[in-house]
Amino acid sequence: MRYTTDIVVIDLEASCPAEDQGNNSIERSSIIEIGAVRLDRRSLEITGTFSELVRPEDHPIVPFITDITSITPAMVADKDTFAEVGRRFMEWYGPRNKAIIAAFGAYYDIPLLRKECGRYGIDYRTHIAGGAFDLRAVATVWLAANDHRTSGLTLESILAKMDLADRFKAHRAVEDARAAAAVLQLHHLGHVLD
Repeated sequence: MRYTTDIVVIDLEASCPAEDQGNNSIERSSIIEIGAVRLDRRSLEITGTFSELVRPEDHPIVPFITDITSITPAMVADKDTFAEVGRRFMEWYGPRNKAIIAAFGAYYDIPLLRKECGRYGIDYRTHIAGGAFDLRAVATVWLAANDHRTSGLTLESILAKMDLADRFKAHRAVEDARAAAAVLQLHHLGHVLD
C-alpha cells in the first residue's frame, strides 16, 4: 500500500472537570499531552516523533485523570500551555498537504485539537487539510478479515487481538500514537516495524 502523503498519527490526553468523569466532552476538555508519530508514506516506518506535556488553563488534572493517564498536576505545573505547545506541534507537523492526520477514534482527538487551536489563535488549516484518517476503521477491517468480533472496540482490546498488547503503555499520548500506527502497519504489512 502506498499513500500520497506521510501519515501523522496523533493521540491526545485531556483533563476535564471532576463531574464530567467518563463524559469526554470536547467543550469541557483541556489537552494535557500531545503525542504523535510520523509514518513514511511508502514504508509506513516511523520517521519522527512529537511528545509534550501541556499545562491546562481551564480544567486542572483531577485524580481520575491521573488514575487513567498517570499524569499528575505536578508533572504539568512548569510546562507550557497549549498556546506554545500547539504552535510547536504544528511546526513539527509541517505545511498543509505534506501529511494526513490520523487518530484512533478521530471523533474525539481531532475536534479537540481544532478547538484548542481555535482558542489559542493557531491556524489549524494552514497545516492540516480536510478530515482525518480514523485508524479504528483500519482495525475493524483487520479484525473482520481475521475472524474477530468488531463490536465494543478499544485500542487496548484491538492490540490484544493483534497480539501487540505487551508492546505499548496505554494512556500516554505518544505510546497510544505508536500503538495506533502499529495497527496500520500490521494491517498493510503483516507485521509491526520497530
